[in-house]
Amino acid sequence: ALVEGLFSAQDSVESVLSMYIGISPYQKMELLEGLCQRLGFEGLAVFGDCFDEVTYLDPVKFPNAIKVFAKEVCRNDFLAFGRLHFFFPDSRIALDLNTDKVLKEARFDRHFVRDLTWSRQQLATLAERRFKTAQDMARKVRGGDDVKYLSFAEVFEKVKKEDFSAALSRIQTPRELMIMMTEMFSRMEANSDQGFIVEAPDLQVAVQKAQEQAL
Repeated sequence: ALVEGLFSAQDSVESVLSMYIGISPYQKMELLEGLCQRLGFEGLAVFGDCFDEVTYLDPVKFPNAIKVFAKEVCRNDFLAFGRLHFFFPDSRIALDLNTDKVLKEARFDRHFVRDLTWSRQQLATLAERRFKTAQDMARKVRGGDDVKYLSFAEVFEKVKKEDFSAALSRIQTPRELMIMMTEMFSRMEANSDQGFIVEAPDLQVAVQKAQEQAL
């Protein structure tokens, strides 16, 4: 009954597809933006992230899937819509987006593209903030303010500076950093009753796992 109220018996599948669903990616975005504007919004912006966390784009199970997806998304007829912001988990070179064929279809000369990089200082600052937030949350759960705050650096006070610097230099992205921290603190919590102290080998294992899982 709902469909009958929207379309007449004379409407073909092709006309419905063209007028209300769209055929090309650009047309689909135009129709979606029109719908948003009719609902009172100024326009439409699309943000894409965490692509490698989608089951069928998992780089471990399907090594080339993310590359195929990136090539399909990075096409001029789609990017020309504007207000599209995609954050891929690797560089353009690693995703095979610098080939002549892709560059011709994507027209990166028209669309802003940047490979994001993080300095060691930026990652260290992020780690410090995340660690403090985790401690704040733990305090709220347990109650009380008698627990002393630890800085991120204090966790590794038993690790030599050169070992700590070498390990952290292998961490390149916030995702790798979060995986490393999760692994490290899981080991600390699992052995808290034994007075577990982080040493260089523990840090190296955490960094190795971060690099493996972040692929």
